[in-house]
Amino acid sequence: MSSHINLFLTLADALTQRGHRTIFFGISDNEYKIREAGFDFHSIEPDTLPPGSLGKMMREMGSLDSLRAMRLQGRFDELRYEAILSKGPALVRQAKIDSLIVDQADACSGSVAEQAGLPWVSVANGLCLNSEPHVPPFFTSWSYSESSVSLIRNRIAYAGIKLASRRIEAVINRYRRRWGLRPVSRMDDTFSPFAQIVQQNREFDFPRRELPDSFHYVGPIQVPSRSAAAFPWERLDRRPLVYASFGTLVNRHKHLYRIAAASCAGLGVQLVLSLGGSGEPGELARLPGRPLAVKFAPQADVLKRAALTITHAGLNTTLESLSAGVPLVAIPIAFEQPGTAARIRWTGTGDFVKFRGLTAPKLTAAIVRVLRDARYRTAAARMREAIARTGGLTQAADITEQVIARNQPVLRTGEQQRSRAAGSGTN
Repeated sequence: MSSHINLFLTLADALTQRGHRTIFFGISDNEYKIREAGFDFHSIEPDTLPPGSLGKMMREMGSLDSLRAMRLQGRFDELRYEAILSKGPALVRQAKIDSLIVDQADACSGSVAEQAGLPWVSVANGLCLNSEPHVPPFFTSWSYSESSVSLIRNRIAYAGIKLASRRIEAVINRYRRRWGLRPVSRMDDTFSPFAQIVQQNREFDFPRRELPDSFHYVGPIQVPSRSAAAFPWERLDRRPLVYASFGTLVNRHKHLYRIAAASCAGLGVQLVLSLGGSGEPGELARLPGRPLAVKFAPQADVLKRAALTITHAGLNTTLESLSAGVPLVAIPIAFEQPGTAARIRWTGTGDFVKFRGLTAPKLTAAIVRVLRDARYRTAAARMREAIARTGGLTQAADITEQVIARNQPVLRTGEQQRSRAAGSGTN
């Protein structure tokens, strides 16, 4: 996903400026962007598939609903993990690296680090994936609850994850046994014991009780926006601005743009649609209310003027909106987006509507509710202040450097641990 690559490029650039050499291992679709950024790249594309097959599968996920996307994700991971585990150890030895930084959602790369005897760091680009009995699984839009009914529901869902992951777990454990490593039995076993870095802030999560001491909420891992995308600022008028973006992967549901336009028409607002590269603005010229559509938007700058964000609940857009104190209406589609939407509602920073069966009147009702109730903007402003207190990119780079230098776990400070114990969130 583009957002995942952007995060790791940002972190890699920060570490390079501190004197480190960074090499990327990934699928061939990402090679050009990584090399263009100035980094070495080694492909882990499966030898059994034509080049670009994994990228094609990833793009297909963006046009599917949540359940079918997760099924295809399982097949995608099975093929990719087999390639990483078979090629990884030799590539790591050849590159002569000192540590690995892996995506928390990538369950196999930590095994390569263990096999090589290297320290490694897990970084979550999306929602934190750590499981706890009282915290609903990331792919659900369920709210936090300590009731016995919710606890049973969560446990059933986690059992479903376990069942759905059995094939990729078998792939990982086949190699781990071959290497003399202890088999993993759940997703959390694949997270780094050295450091787990998450770009959520603590306040944008459900209450947590079981996070390891090497877990770190650092806030958004990004550099200040440089407004690379051209934008027709002169076309903005005095109406309240509603910004809509559905990301760069799951934006192939083009009917969402028509629903968003119809939902805002007649509300006295100006809608700005960022297409994320999914089409040409001219294709949407006749949408209801004639919204301002652009292929890409300088998101951070547009959000400075926005009254509301309509989003697919991708974590990057969500956090960037909240960093500007802008409340949200989410339409979660797949992956961990339902879990992000649930946290938007839990924190009072916005609300969400379900993707399945979505209509313009349903979306209009949510937009009107969030725009007119001042409590949403107040909560978003509090979240903006909380995000501003995080360490972000600097803290993520600091933690990574400590892991490299010490070759041992980097633990939270006493203050962070007390904050964790206190819990977070309102409903």
